[in-house]
Amino acid sequence: MANIIFLQRFAEEWLGPMYISSMLKSRGHQCDVMIEALEDSDYLRKICASSPDLIAVSCLTSDYHWAVSRAQDIRKRSKAPVILGGTHPTLNPDESISDSAIDMICIGEGEYPMAELADALDQSRDYSGIANLWVKKDGAIIKNDVRALIEDLDHLPFPDRELYRKYPFFRKRGKRPIHLSRGCPYDCSYCHNAGKRQIFRGKGGYVRWRSQDNILREIQEIEQKSFIKVLHVIDDSFGLNSGWLITFLEKLAGTSQKRLVLQANMRADMVTEDLCQSFQNYGVSRLRIRIAVETGNEDYRQKVLKKNIRNRTLLKAAHLFNKYKIGFITYNMVGLPGESLKLALETLQLNIQLQPGLAICFIYQPYPGTELSAYACRIGALDYSALENLGRREFEGFYDSRSPLRQKDIEKIENLQKIFSLTVRHPSLAPLFRVMIKYRSASPFLSLIYKIYVRKIIFQRLLKDRY
Repeated sequence: MANIIFLQRFAEEWLGPMYISSMLKSRGHQCDVMIEALEDSDYLRKICASSPDLIAVSCLTSDYHWAVSRAQDIRKRSKAPVILGGTHPTLNPDESISDSAIDMICIGEGEYPMAELADALDQSRDYSGIANLWVKKDGAIIKNDVRALIEDLDHLPFPDRELYRKYPFFRKRGKRPIHLSRGCPYDCSYCHNAGKRQIFRGKGGYVRWRSQDNILREIQEIEQKSFIKVLHVIDDSFGLNSGWLITFLEKLAGTSQKRLVLQANMRADMVTEDLCQSFQNYGVSRLRIRIAVETGNEDYRQKVLKKNIRNRTLLKAAHLFNKYKIGFITYNMVGLPGESLKLALETLQLNIQLQPGLAICFIYQPYPGTELSAYACRIGALDYSALENLGRREFEGFYDSRSPLRQKDIEKIENLQKIFSLTVRHPSLAPLFRVMIKYRSASPFLSLIYKIYVRKIIFQRLLKDRY
């Protein structure tokens, strides 16, 4: 029996470790998770004291430097190998395995390669030839090919949700993540999916769906074993097949012990009258739908972001949501490569027209491995060396991150991001804020407004999802 410790930075239930843990436990291995945000300062000592056979870290770009730092700390105390998996190692494998503290990386889906790795560790066998893994051996890096994508998702065991239940934080929290499908068919230049589709070209269908019965059985199991209010659907393609989704909502309403709140991201061109009627039948108060606007400039959205959605489509989707009294949230980016303050203000103005319940706005972060980050370098808005700073303290990639781009108006656009949500909520403030964002001296005041407003929103939402 191999002992595997999953290490992560933030207090989130991640489906990747849960799926891998369930696969490993089905083969008799032991799994645990350590979350830095929920542990005391001596948690690394506890990890090493448990004599792990493997320490696994799933990381985004924003977590990469943290993951390497923790691997270096672990290396001083333990001989257990460290493996990185997740989106960043998949799209940036050479960088991810470059540090001496990282022993191997997993590219793409991890259930089967991790199971084979755990079996090999348990039996003291060589594991350097496992597909999807890059492994350091005798001073060289063995770069194995990627295997076929998992075709039948129903064959996977349900995620190991017990993995996180040792923490009271998750026992009290009523939001549970779930996958209905894997993959996305679109080519948005800022998204990881376009790069992943290139990596897995010829390895099977990239977009795959679970059967409805399989999903419903998992939901029933969640209801029986844990406290739940919100089902967080983290699919990239929620609503892609509206007929499938309408049928699923009808079944969920009839089989669930209670009407769960559904939280999901949708493209605006998936919002139809029939689907909104189905949402209404399910219960509009039990929906948290998000649509991605990204930018208010249609030409930029289509030609640079390669998100083939017109403004009229966004306005139509908002009209249907408002018609059926379905609350929705918009996602937006400002500080895009080559974006002027005028273009950024178009995003603000479009959101005011859309009238979402909440407009979330991020400063664009140029994640390596995406087409848009290459575009930013090509037009001179970003140095390739600057990509190495992503994930460090200054450019962590979260709500309050600064922009790593060097271009005209960027400080004014950073100011705009701070008051974006509040202005959409209270459009009468727009004339005042449009003047204030042009002055660097206003930045501390706008930052204070931003922090107060965001913390209020986050606190309100956390309360809704707890006991």
